[in-house]
Amino acid sequence: MPEPTLFPTSDDDLLISVYQKQGRTLDDLPYTDAFETLYTSMYGASEDGTSQPSRAQVFHRLHNLRKAGKLPRMGRAVGERPRIDSEQEQLLIGLVEAQVGAISKRDQLLYTPGFETVCTAFNAKAGLTLSHHAIWRLVAKLAK
Repeated sequence: MPEPTLFPTSDDDLLISVYQKQGRTLDDLPYTDAFETLYTSMYGASEDGTSQPSRAQVFHRLHNLRKAGKLPRMGRAVGERPRIDSEQEQLLIGLVEAQVGAISKRDQLLYTPGFETVCTAFNAKAGLTLSHHAIWRLVAKLAK
């Protein structure tokens, strides 16, 4: 039997540990201070074109760890829970699908220029001023 280690032994172990310290579910993490804390704890303050992963790659890695059953459950979402009407829901679905083809592929949008486009267009067309996090929560809810 291997000896227990004092510190995480792999990048994934470290990422999981830093994720747990944020105290937010994975679906509630994007576009929050908690995600930025996770990212900077792991990779530094900015994406400077070096070999460090992008924010999109870090979220994707967390998503894969969750699918593999390695990411612990963190409870309920704690972020904003905006409400929109059915017409606004259809608008948002259409904007997401224009970027990735199907709402089920929503995770591909995170931290990309495509999500910036969705947020800008949705707020303008719906007459709202929702944050990126709030729009992400709506997209995640609509996709389920």
